[in-house]
Amino acid sequence: MLSSFLSHANFLSILVAAIAYFALGSLWYSVLFGKIWMAEVEKSGVNLKQPEKKGMTLKMIQTFLLNFVAAFSTAYLVFVSGVDNWLAGFKLGLLCGIGFAAAGIAIAFTWESRSFKLVVIDSGYAVFGIGICGVILSVWH
Repeated sequence: MLSSFLSHANFLSILVAAIAYFALGSLWYSVLFGKIWMAEVEKSGVNLKQPEKKGMTLKMIQTFLLNFVAAFSTAYLVFVSGVDNWLAGFKLGLLCGIGFAAAGIAIAFTWESRSFKLVVIDSGYAVFGIGICGVILSVWH
Protein backbone atom coordinates (compact mmCIF):
# COMPACT_ATOMS: atom_id res chain seq x y z
CA MET A 1 0.00 0.00 0.00
CA LEU A 2 2.84 2.41 0.83
CA SER A 3 4.56 1.81 -2.50
CA SER A 4 1.26 2.46 -4.29
CA PHE A 5 0.85 5.70 -2.34
CA LEU A 6 4.41 6.81 -3.11
CA SER A 7 3.89 6.24 -6.83
CA HIS A 8 0.64 8.27 -6.81
CA ALA A 9 1.47 10.94 -4.23
CA ASN A 10 1.26 14.56 -5.25
CA PHE A 11 4.34 15.87 -3.48
CA LEU A 12 3.54 19.46 -4.45
CA SER A 13 0.22 19.25 -2.58
CA ILE A 14 2.03 17.73 0.41
CA LEU A 15 4.55 20.58 0.34
CA VAL A 16 1.76 23.18 0.10
CA ALA A 17 -0.08 21.52 3.01
CA ALA A 18 3.12 21.64 5.09
CA ILE A 19 3.59 25.32 4.21
CA ALA A 20 -0.02 26.06 5.22
CA TYR A 21 0.50 24.24 8.54
CA PHE A 22 3.72 26.19 9.11
CA ALA A 23 2.01 29.50 8.23
CA LEU A 24 -0.81 28.71 10.67
CA GLY A 25 1.83 28.24 13.38
CA SER A 26 3.28 31.66 12.62
CA LEU A 27 -0.13 33.25 13.14
CA TRP A 28 -1.15 30.95 16.01
CA TYR A 29 1.88 31.68 18.18
CA SER A 30 2.08 35.39 17.41
CA VAL A 31 -1.08 37.30 16.54
CA LEU A 32 -3.71 34.83 17.77
CA PHE A 33 -2.35 33.33 21.00
CA GLY A 34 1.24 34.54 21.37
CA LYS A 35 0.86 36.58 24.55
CA ILE A 36 -1.37 34.05 26.30
CA TRP A 37 0.92 31.18 25.26
CA MET A 38 4.03 32.99 26.49
CA ALA A 39 2.41 33.77 29.85
CA GLU A 40 1.24 30.17 30.30
CA VAL A 41 4.66 28.76 29.40
CA GLU A 42 6.32 31.08 31.90
CA LYS A 43 3.81 30.02 34.59
CA SER A 44 5.08 26.48 34.00
CA GLY A 45 8.53 27.62 35.07
CA VAL A 46 10.02 27.78 31.58
CA ASN A 47 11.98 30.95 30.91
CA LEU A 48 11.78 31.62 27.19
CA LYS A 49 14.34 33.89 25.65
CA GLN A 50 14.72 35.01 22.09
CA PRO A 51 17.05 32.53 20.38
CA GLU A 52 20.03 33.72 18.42
CA LYS A 53 19.53 34.02 14.67
CA LYS A 54 21.15 30.63 14.03
CA GLY A 55 19.11 29.01 16.80
CA MET A 56 15.88 30.52 15.47
CA THR A 57 16.66 29.33 11.94
CA LEU A 58 17.23 25.78 13.17
CA LYS A 59 13.97 25.84 15.15
CA MET A 60 12.06 27.06 12.10
CA ILE A 61 13.61 24.38 9.86
CA GLN A 62 12.86 21.66 12.40
CA THR A 63 9.28 22.90 12.76
CA PHE A 64 8.77 22.94 8.99
CA LEU A 65 10.20 19.43 8.61
CA LEU A 66 7.82 18.17 11.29
CA ASN A 67 4.94 19.97 9.57
CA PHE A 68 5.97 18.13 6.40
CA VAL A 69 5.94 14.79 8.25
CA ALA A 70 2.41 15.54 9.47
CA ALA A 71 1.29 16.57 5.97
CA PHE A 72 2.86 13.47 4.43
CA SER A 73 1.17 11.22 7.00
CA THR A 74 -2.15 12.95 6.42
CA ALA A 75 -1.72 12.49 2.65
CA TYR A 76 -1.23 8.78 3.18
CA LEU A 77 -4.42 8.55 5.27
CA VAL A 78 -6.33 10.55 2.64
CA PHE A 79 -5.06 8.11 0.01
CA VAL A 80 -5.93 4.89 1.85
CA SER A 81 -9.33 6.20 3.00
CA GLY A 82 -10.32 7.50 -0.43
CA VAL A 83 -11.35 10.90 0.93
CA ASP A 84 -11.95 13.24 -2.00
CA ASN A 85 -13.78 16.34 -0.78
CA TRP A 86 -12.84 19.18 1.52
CA LEU A 87 -15.33 18.43 4.29
CA ALA A 88 -14.34 14.78 4.58
CA GLY A 89 -10.68 15.86 4.45
CA PHE A 90 -11.24 18.37 7.23
CA LYS A 91 -13.02 15.76 9.35
CA LEU A 92 -10.19 13.29 8.77
CA GLY A 93 -7.66 15.98 9.70
CA LEU A 94 -9.59 16.89 12.85
CA LEU A 95 -9.86 13.24 13.83
CA CYS A 96 -6.11 12.73 13.41
CA GLY A 97 -5.32 16.04 15.09
CA ILE A 98 -7.47 15.25 18.11
CA GLY A 99 -6.83 11.51 18.25
CA PHE A 100 -3.09 11.56 17.80
CA ALA A 101 -1.55 15.02 18.19
CA ALA A 102 -3.81 16.57 20.84
CA ALA A 103 -3.99 13.35 22.84
CA GLY A 104 -0.20 13.04 22.84
CA ILE A 105 0.30 16.66 23.80
CA ALA A 106 -2.29 16.41 26.58
CA ILE A 107 -0.67 13.25 27.98
CA ALA A 108 2.77 14.88 28.08
CA PHE A 109 1.41 18.12 29.54
CA THR A 110 -0.50 16.21 32.22
CA TRP A 111 2.75 14.76 33.52
CA GLU A 112 4.49 18.11 33.18
CA SER A 113 1.65 19.80 35.13
CA ARG A 114 1.09 22.34 32.38
CA SER A 115 -2.02 24.52 32.43
CA PHE A 116 -5.23 23.66 30.64
CA LYS A 117 -4.86 26.85 28.56
CA LEU A 118 -1.47 25.69 27.34
CA VAL A 119 -2.86 22.27 26.43
CA VAL A 120 -5.68 23.91 24.46
CA ILE A 121 -3.39 26.35 22.63
CA ASP A 122 -0.75 23.78 21.67
CA SER A 123 -3.30 21.08 20.86
CA GLY A 124 -5.44 23.53 18.92
CA TYR A 125 -2.54 24.36 16.63
CA ALA A 126 -2.04 20.69 15.84
CA VAL A 127 -5.74 19.99 15.39
CA PHE A 128 -6.38 22.90 13.04
CA GLY A 129 -3.05 22.51 11.26
CA ILE A 130 -3.69 18.87 10.47
CA GLY A 131 -7.29 19.76 9.62
CA ILE A 132 -6.03 22.26 7.04
CA CYS A 133 -3.68 19.60 5.68
CA GLY A 134 -6.66 17.26 5.34
CA VAL A 135 -8.58 19.85 3.32
CA ILE A 136 -5.70 20.64 0.97
CA LEU A 137 -4.75 17.01 0.44
CA SER A 138 -8.28 15.75 -0.09
CA VAL A 139 -9.10 18.23 -2.84
CA TRP A 140 -5.69 18.31 -4.52
CA HIS A 141 -4.55 14.77 -5.26
